[in-house]
Amino acid sequence: MSLLSGALLALGLAGCMGGKAAREPVFWPPDPNPPRVQFLKGVSGSKDVTTASSVKLLSLNNDDDEGPKMIAKPYGVAFSKGKFYVVDTIQNNIAIFDLVKETFEILPNKGRGKLKKPINLTIASNNGNLFVADSFRKEILEYDEMGNFVKAYGKELEMKPVDVAVDDNKIYALDISHSEIKVIDRASGEPAGVIGKAVEGQEGLALPTNLSMDKDGFLYVTNSGTGKVVKLDRDGHIVHAFGKLGDSFGEFGRPRGITVDDKGRILVADASHQNVQIFNETGRILMFFGDPGYVYESLNLPAGVTTISSNLDYFQKLAAPGFILEEVIVVTNQFGPTKVSFYGLGQMKDFKGYESITPAEKEKGGAAGQKK
Repeated sequence: MSLLSGALLALGLAGCMGGKAAREPVFWPPDPNPPRVQFLKGVSGSKDVTTASSVKLLSLNNDDDEGPKMIAKPYGVAFSKGKFYVVDTIQNNIAIFDLVKETFEILPNKGRGKLKKPINLTIASNNGNLFVADSFRKEILEYDEMGNFVKAYGKELEMKPVDVAVDDNKIYALDISHSEIKVIDRASGEPAGVIGKAVEGQEGLALPTNLSMDKDGFLYVTNSGTGKVVKLDRDGHIVHAFGKLGDSFGEFGRPRGITVDDKGRILVADASHQNVQIFNETGRILMFFGDPGYVYESLNLPAGVTTISSNLDYFQKLAAPGFILEEVIVVTNQFGPTKVSFYGLGQMKDFKGYESITPAEKEKGGAAGQKK
């Protein structure tokens, strides 16, 4: 942790935080380095989304519920069509909120689709359906856009799913109990193979915790057993792996949520170092942010992470004057006063030094920011 709290390599420069929560902008890295990430907003329940106490909160099954709703212990997070979906592992439900429309709902949780221990989720790009990994039911549960239960998958596979990814034809269930990915046919619900398992001559997954699929269909897995991020194709071939257990740059203590943004950057939340590290597509660290220091702006046992690059008008209004957003990074915190943190990745409009952080950045090097 000592090294991760210190200087950052190249481009991004590491930030650290100190002092009390303030209304002034909080940036990483700290002065005098050019800012790259700004804390924008925190959400811990319906009161942070709806503006008036008189607003009724309507659950997706049309039952009236006028009381405030809190997020207790979030893990997985996803975004689709203006809505954020957050898994609550204490209340065993899914909060769904729209910051622009100021709505906050809870996914119906009863009957055959009742969640017992949800942990992660994803949203299908072809039809907007929600897929949830439930580690107690040992199934992947599917719901339509209206919150209606559609189908459960994988009961016969004797797995403990902790995350899920989907494409148009397949479901990829990350099974921590067997350190592998179970592949399920979406149309029939039948098993379609296993990938990622270690075999002779090839290292595989080791106590995998989280899974993400990029826009090209490659799978990325964080592994708590080795501290590595493993990239696989959909046939199970390991394309690339990086990282290890440790407390230096590019190393992990307890790697959790992972996502790949539209520009190929890989973001990994670490529950031990309590930060998010950003890598280029080859696994080279660019920067990290969120290490402890502030009350509301810091990360506190971060779990899930995702990014959004569309509909940024709402968040741009929250940014500091002159700080131009490229995308928004959303991170869930299992403890602390801020359960869902929103950070803007960008740069000051008049900054003429480094180019925007991209996987194709030039080998220029950069100054090192020291912890204060």
